[in-house]
Amino acid sequence: MTYLLASLLCCILAVGSSAAADSGTYTQSYSILIKGMLAGNETVTEKTGKNDIASTSEHDMIITDGLETKRMTFSTKLILSRDTLIPVSYSYQYSTGSTGDSYNVSVKDGRISRTLIRGGHINEATALWSPDMVMVDFSVYHQYDYLIRKYDDKKKGRQAFVNFVPLIANGIPMALTFLDESKIEYGKTALKVRNYRLEFVSIWTGTLSVDAQDRLVRLTIPNQDLEVVRKDLFDESSRNSPQ
Repeated sequence: MTYLLASLLCCILAVGSSAAADSGTYTQSYSILIKGMLAGNETVTEKTGKNDIASTSEHDMIITDGLETKRMTFSTKLILSRDTLIPVSYSYQYSTGSTGDSYNVSVKDGRISRTLIRGGHINEATALWSPDMVMVDFSVYHQYDYLIRKYDDKKKGRQAFVNFVPLIANGIPMALTFLDESKIEYGKTALKVRNYRLEFVSIWTGTLSVDAQDRLVRLTIPNQDLEVVRKDLFDESSRNSPQ
């Protein structure tokens, strides 16, 4: 009996990291760095239902242009079809400032509609939703979890997408190319990751690293001086926040 209980305890400990996924809920936090300095964080909660995936996120960032430093906070909610990963609805709401700026997106009958509210003014736009289209919003990093699932690891090579950017209500070319596998030190063990070249074609390039569950681990975009890393892998004592 004692041996059975011990065995069960070992099993519970072994699957502890995936228990959230098994129960339909996943949570994660990311540290956002600009020029090597801690500039913000992103926290996401994802719930998987019978037919859809719903993710909500909270963001807190410090933005500076070298002359002025501002704090920006916002929240998002994305609902995707569980089978196709096509967005059903998406909302982005600023919580800083008094204008209540926001935008909402919906996809229905092969069309994507976006309503932007900025400074009290409403702007609406629609476009066709194509089979190669995805939606990864700027500054919302957990959405790379869904992009990577669109990549065909059996084919490898460079695979192209059209990324619908809600703020501009337009699609821009995006591509992923598998690079290699590597390991990231994680406590006394090593976390195995797959690395991809990420391209926002003719805009910028970077490196996207994901774990075995297709979850974002690290994102680097050198020409933006941007690094996003899973918070439990981030050594906060070695970096500083901008003053």
